[in-house]
Amino acid sequence: MQTKTNTQKPKGHATIRRGRPIIASCDERREAIFSALESVYAEYGLDGATMQVIAQRAGMSKRTLYDIFPGRTALFRTYMEKVAGQFINPLLGSDTDLPVAERLDRVLSQNLRREGYGLPLEILRAFMAQVPATPEIGRDLVDRLMQRDLSILISELDRSVMRGEITLEDTTSAAALLLDMVRPWPLEALLDPARLATPKDFAERRGLAIRVFLNGVVGHPIDLTP
Repeated sequence: MQTKTNTQKPKGHATIRRGRPIIASCDERREAIFSALESVYAEYGLDGATMQVIAQRAGMSKRTLYDIFPGRTALFRTYMEKVAGQFINPLLGSDTDLPVAERLDRVLSQNLRREGYGLPLEILRAFMAQVPATPEIGRDLVDRLMQRDLSILISELDRSVMRGEITLEDTTSAAALLLDMVRPWPLEALLDPARLATPKDFAERRGLAIRVFLNGVVGHPIDLTP
């Protein structure tokens, strides 16, 4: 006589159901793609960062990658927007109540990149090479990224003028000047990657730029010792 096997699972045993995998959100997939781009670049350089290799490193199909970004140029543009957003952001909440020197320091030092700026500079080199044939690439970078940073600084300087912290008649020109003071001249790094500024270099230049700038628009010396 054959004994029946009890196939019932004990109470409390979790039943594993087969079904479709959980689909990541659009933001999560973009972050996975950006991480893959940085990883591939670190190993193979920008030339090796093809859409197929990036898709494989991100753990998705090439078709899925193209659904999100129609090509490498679109991917690189969006990545550069992310990098720009890490450099400067408007203040929120109680940070807006800080003295002007501390506000500017925080505006200009949010989310500093641990990955460095090698990849963004490589993308800039690639875009510059395309500008003669497709000038809209360079125009887009200037209009969308640089103007974004400029508008944030203008708003912060306008706040300082309104509070009587500084004296300025043209906050737009002053904001453009401060941006030039804070950012290292990019030509050296574009021509020689070995001259790329380190996070320490950026921090020291930022502190000096803010002190020099404010000492020109405030009636007393500004101390911004780290």
